[in-house]
Amino acid sequence: MRFLCRFILLMVAIDPRFSWSLSKEEELYWLHCSGCHGLKGEGVAGVSPRINETIGYFASTEKARKYIIKLPGVALSPMSDEELADLLNWMVDSFSPQKFPFKKFTKEEIARQRTEPLWEIEKERLSLLKTLPQKEALSRSWKKFRLDPSP
Repeated sequence: MRFLCRFILLMVAIDPRFSWSLSKEEELYWLHCSGCHGLKGEGVAGVSPRINETIGYFASTEKARKYIIKLPGVALSPMSDEELADLLNWMVDSFSPQKFPFKKFTKEEIARQRTEPLWEIEKERLSLLKTLPQKEALSRSWKKFRLDPSP
């Protein structure tokens, strides 16, 4: 199944006839993010947490924005700073049913923050969750997708 998904994504990237209905940001998400976070941001158990319904919380504070940008999948992405900013803004708009006031990610912000990737992801995320609105719901979401399901 994973092979089929990757094949379809490759076809979308290679042949423009397959991508006529996807925006640039949707294509970037499918190619660079959906393998771990799922096609609709639902997450993959034991691999990555859901981003649908949660990313808006993370885009609403400076500390959480830095966290997002420093994640290895973001910081080390082959995408340009501008593409990453566009993609993150699209993800917040598309995957966050709660519309928080947030300033759009900029290519300058991405360039500044992605220079030092975050390697202790779980430790940083658990610390960060304590400071965000709706921390209980976000903590449950994170625990659901951890490799070790114990609290």
